[in-house]
Amino acid sequence: MIKKKHQPNKPSSEDGPSMKKKFAALLASALAFAGLSLVGAPAAHASGYGCSGSLIDSYAVRTNGGTGTRYGTLYLYYSTANGGTNCAVTVDTYFGTSVKKYMEVYIWRCVAGTTAGQFCDSDQSANDTGNYYSYAGPRSVTGTASRCIMVYGRIDNPYGSDVATASTVATHCG
Repeated sequence: MIKKKHQPNKPSSEDGPSMKKKFAALLASALAFAGLSLVGAPAAHASGYGCSGSLIDSYAVRTNGGTGTRYGTLYLYYSTANGGTNCAVTVDTYFGTSVKKYMEVYIWRCVAGTTAGQFCDSDQSANDTGNYYSYAGPRSVTGTASRCIMVYGRIDNPYGSDVATASTVATHCG
């Protein structure tokens, strides 16, 4: 490996962008660690989580019935493929990717005739549960163009007994 020597007589205009890039990288890293972003995280990860289509909703995965600490986000995507496809993924934004934690994602297609805001019976469902570093899912249901869906996400504290959840009743009715 060849090391470059520091050139103290270099004009400051050449040093500036390098320092700005380092600062930007440091800031982006700090924000990422905190679960924030300079750009919209959902858009940046739309295909990274394995869901096709467009992000249509997101739900905070929190402790204490939705009022406590936010452990992550439950993302919901929609594509027109296969008569409408909804896809869900639960993403940890609190503990980081260096530790496994128990996580779940569930998605249900409600039976025909379900009205938004109801708990529904389902005729198609998918789930993913287990110990993951970053996210659970993706999981999809099809034929949702004229149907409601329900979603649920869960992230357990790997260092204690706290559980964070997010869930919906029938929503995004086609």
